[in-house]
Amino acid sequence: MAKEIRLTHELARATAINVISQLPVNSERPLRIVIDEDNRTLAQNRMMWAVLNDIAKQVEWNGEKLTAEEWKHLITANLHGQKCVKGIQGGLVFMGLSTRRMNKKAFADVVTCAEQFGAENGVIFSADAQEAIKLAEQYKDQLSKVA
Repeated sequence: MAKEIRLTHELARATAINVISQLPVNSERPLRIVIDEDNRTLAQNRMMWAVLNDIAKQVEWNGEKLTAEEWKHLITANLHGQKCVKGIQGGLVFMGLSTRRMNKKAFADVVTCAEQFGAENGVIFSADAQEAIKLAEQYKDQLSKVA
């Protein structure tokens, strides 16, 4: 039985404290409590794809066009320093970093990195992509005020 509480107000905090105080303590079968920021939203995901699609349509990389999915891998690899290995049948493979479970800040970083790359390479962003960029910047500003 998983219980999830989002800390959005003081009542939620009190509920979380109450739930935790009632949990059994068992050294043989301990429960796990995880406190983490929300993962990216579906709206953020749509916005990221708007930015990546604009890059895919307008930028040629090493003499070829990449798909938006390939750009996602390239940008997240750049942003997070992923490991790159030789593929089984040649080529290069970037080792694992999924945006699916990224928290909102990490996801905003992906959009910001993609926007910076696009700007450096003359990409003219669509209205949807510009909205994504603006929201990523706002989100990062909100986080910096909290930190």
